[in-house]
Formats: sequence, C-alpha cells, structure tokens
Amino acid sequence: MLVFVGMSDVQIKKKGSNEMPFATMSINIIDVESKQIKTIVKSSNAFLDAGYIYSNPSLSPDGRLVAFQHSGSDVSGGFSIIDLKGKTIFSFPKNNSEHKPYWKPQFTPDGKDILCYSPAISDTEQDQIFIINIQTGMKRLITEGSNPVFACSGDAIIFERWKNKWSLERDASSDLWYIELKDGSQPKLIIQNASSPGGHYNCSQK
Repeated sequence: MLVFVGMSDVQIKKKGSNEMPFATMSINIIDVESKQIKTIVKSSNAFLDAGYIYSNPSLSPDGRLVAFQHSGSDVSGGFSIIDLKGKTIFSFPKNNSEHKPYWKPQFTPDGKDILCYSPAISDTEQDQIFIINIQTGMKRLITEGSNPVFACSGDAIIFERWKNKWSLERDASSDLWYIELKDGSQPKLIIQNASSPGGHYNCSQK
C-alpha cells in the first residue's frame, strides 16, 4: 500500500484586493496492485496559504494507522495519527498553545514511536530531532538536525545538519550525518554539502 496526500478543486477566491487559494485536501491509500484508492480523511475549501492541513503522511508498519503533519507554517505544525476510518488516535503536541513545530512524522519499525523533527524558528535555536512515544506522549531528544530518515532497519537515522542556516550571505549549506538510536551514541558526519537523505546506508560502515 501507498499513502499520499491528494489536492483537487483548486480555486482562487478574491477578498477585497487579495487573491487567496483554496482546495480540497485529502489523505488517501492506494493498493498498488489493484490500483484501488481509499480516501481516509478529506477537507474541502482548505486555505492553502495557511499551510497544507495534511502533509508528509506515513503508514504504520502494520498498515492500520497513518501519521501526518498539520500546517506547514514556520510557527506551528504538530502531527496526528488516524486509523483507516479517519478517527484520530493520537495528536502531538497535546498543548494547543505550544507553537514548536513537529514535522515529518514517521513510525518506528515496531510502530510504538514516532520519529520527527522541530525546525528552528529563530537564529537562537537549533533544529532538533525527537522520538515520541505514542502511548505516553513523552518525547526524547535524539540530536540536533533535521529531515531524519531511518537506516539500518530502524536502528539508526540519517539526517541533515545546517551550517550558517540564518546567514544573509547565501553561504548556508547542509551536511548528512548518521547516528545509532541507542544510549550514548554520537553523530557521525558521512557526507558534506548534501541534503534530503533517502535512508539507504551501508550499515557495515558503522
């Protein structure tokens, strides 16, 4: 199965002198062999400039749950987990007043936790990567970085770290790092001047 975000019925509506985009957004699952599509949740007339209400969906290992990121703005964007009927099973953060973003939720291989990251929203902060327990809602800081993906059958992650992220001189760049998901592990630089890791890594190089 493949989970994806659908966007249709895009419209530009005028309000005074402003033009604002709206669309129907949905989270869907497709059976790749039969090509049958099932819509899990759908929202009509969603205001796109406020950030997509459904982003970065991921499917649980048993195929029974979907995690997705809320808004894509830089000051919000928690995530929720829903079942295949669209019922919300878990949301994070639980405190609606918290504005720290939690992006790109991904299930751990055992389906018990969510890997995500919080992009820094000011030059006094650093991007942070967390693992959040679905049952308790407790979060564990893994390391500083962004855009994590699992590697080595879920025993490690590959992620970005930015240099001079807030630079106005256009000398910002990112490197790819690796860290094992066990106590006491330290990040290891694997590729300089690279981004958007895909998760494939030769684990014999650990």
